[in-house]
Amino acid sequence: MASLPKQSYHFLEQYEMPTAEHACSQPESRKQLGMTNPLDNPLPLESPTFFDLFTQTRSRMREVRSEYPARWRDVVSGTPANPKVSIMVITYNHEHYIRQAIDSILMQERDFEIEINVIDDCSTDNTQKIVRDYQQRHPGIINCYFNERNVGHIATQLNTFRGFQTLRGEYFALLEGDDYWTAPVKLKEQVEFLEDHSEYVACAHNTLKVFDDGRPSEHFLPFKAFRRERATIADLVTMAGTYHLSSIVYRNIFALNPPQCLASQYSCEVTINMLYGQFGDFYCIDKYMSAYRVHDNGVFSSRTIEDIWLFHLGGYRHFALFLGWHYWALFSRAVMGFSRYALLAHRRGVGPRLTMKSKLIFGSHLLISGMLYSITGVSTNRGRQYARWHIRSILSGIYRRLLSMLPDQIIHRYLAAELRMPFIRRFRLACKRLF
Repeated sequence: MASLPKQSYHFLEQYEMPTAEHACSQPESRKQLGMTNPLDNPLPLESPTFFDLFTQTRSRMREVRSEYPARWRDVVSGTPANPKVSIMVITYNHEHYIRQAIDSILMQERDFEIEINVIDDCSTDNTQKIVRDYQQRHPGIINCYFNERNVGHIATQLNTFRGFQTLRGEYFALLEGDDYWTAPVKLKEQVEFLEDHSEYVACAHNTLKVFDDGRPSEHFLPFKAFRRERATIADLVTMAGTYHLSSIVYRNIFALNPPQCLASQYSCEVTINMLYGQFGDFYCIDKYMSAYRVHDNGVFSSRTIEDIWLFHLGGYRHFALFLGWHYWALFSRAVMGFSRYALLAHRRGVGPRLTMKSKLIFGSHLLISGMLYSITGVSTNRGRQYARWHIRSILSGIYRRLLSMLPDQIIHRYLAAELRMPFIRRFRLACKRLF
């Protein structure tokens, strides 16, 4: 089994004593609680700098690229005791929803072993009590990883990174404590597909959006305009192919040593998919097998559209550096399209009117990404095709303008010359084909 990264954690020392709002009761001993953790209980990273995330991520990515796909299966599943699938459940004050989330996992039809690792950010309600009760009833399956102090939703990715270090399975899935799976064959179908198709790194499906206020559920992701089963890294970066976190089963190619960019404040399903999309394509099963719950206390549900757009723009900036310059043409083209969409959304009736600050942010990103794409775009096949098309369109325009400026007498004499000397006509037609 791959060992955990050797890091010095001083996470708890940088926070003051929790207030009454965020304080947790002193935990009893793990033996009394009946908690069985197959791995050490990793702490969230202490607030990392971007430089720290960047250097560790680039180093870890080089290691994985050198061994994938030839050795990744041995690295992940070399220990017989490892489960086939690990499921990370991320919770905070989800006492009204956590039972449905865990039950939706336990109902899965399967002929393989699973583990459910619950990563709780020091909930102040009964979430931990409920999870401990489930763990005592399913001691070989459910493992509890509870923060002693609250990290907070602003830095929730630090807590999620902690969960990535507990995923021992050959495959893994992620589920937030207020979402749930709706089909008992979800895991079975996705694992079987990945077992039979090694060229794919993940398998997703359709997701429904359900509302706590009683509104009827509706289609959420993937975008209906995409209408394809297969998504490449280009589709994932441009967000043409977007899948909800609850719908995806991934190959665990990073094992217990994930790249630290997953602790970035901009890490979410969109950027996680970009990260794994480097190692294979995503496949989407055309079935609804998970639900994304919208309620007042949800982290993203309570954000404005403008805030969500700015969040994704920050994710583009950071993950373009994490993934490396090979993908800059894709990222610059994606930022161009995303910025243009945000700036014009209110005119099309699909978004709010941006504040002046947001207009400046998106406008500057549009300008800079355009210049970057003009430099990096020609390094790709599509970029070279675009450059050739652009040059040909310029030359064609010049040709038509020059032709319109010629007097009619010259044109008539030229056509008469073509009749006498056919090779002149062949030369003109050859030039026209170039344009």
